[in-house]
Amino acid sequence: MLLAILPLHATHAAEPLVIAAGAGYKRPVVELAQAFERQAGIKVESFFGNMGQVIAQAVQSERVALVFGDQAFLDAAKQLRFERYLSAGKGRLVLAWPKGRSLSQAGDITQPAFIRIALPDMRHAVYGKAAAEYLEHSGLGARVNDRLLTVATVPQVSAYLVSGEVDAGFINLTDAIGVRDRIGGFIEIDPALYGEIRIVAGVVEGRSQLSGVSELAAFLETPEAKAILVRHGL
Repeated sequence: MLLAILPLHATHAAEPLVIAAGAGYKRPVVELAQAFERQAGIKVESFFGNMGQVIAQAVQSERVALVFGDQAFLDAAKQLRFERYLSAGKGRLVLAWPKGRSLSQAGDITQPAFIRIALPDMRHAVYGKAAAEYLEHSGLGARVNDRLLTVATVPQVSAYLVSGEVDAGFINLTDAIGVRDRIGGFIEIDPALYGEIRIVAGVVEGRSQLSGVSELAAFLETPEAKAILVRHGL
């Protein structure tokens, strides 16, 4: 059993702190977890997926203490309630393109060369919803609707951009920063054209007493944690 070989700390239980997170935030969550482990000596386990999967897993497992994602989605989750939210920043929508393509402005996706435009599933991914809102409010939706390709998560859009299987894609700034050396580029979308995205770590109701929750809450307020979040576009 893995926990049997982990170093035990006199002030902490052997059980690790378990965090679930939207797939688009894997990079910052992993870096935060590593920094937290070094500072607090508390082991962190994490898993990622679309938010529908994340909520379902958190319901099934009583060990999940925190869910990292969009506050509006967590507020609307009927299967799971949260005692409080720990702020992690604001999400930002970007339009990215693969190597070999170029965009000077978002409206360029109406050009004939942009045949396949990917976005995450708006039912389970906040950036899919944000992309749909942007397309509607900008007036571009009607002009590109038949070119849209819906996939499950932000990282799947990014994977298509890296492989060149799509001509453009809507992702979050966090993922765009993570793959920027493997794509052609990206531009930020005007935040006035989609709803505010508040990224939080929601403490699951009844689980705030689990080992590491209070320590992680304190860690998120430190300059080190804030610097990690800013570096990842939050």
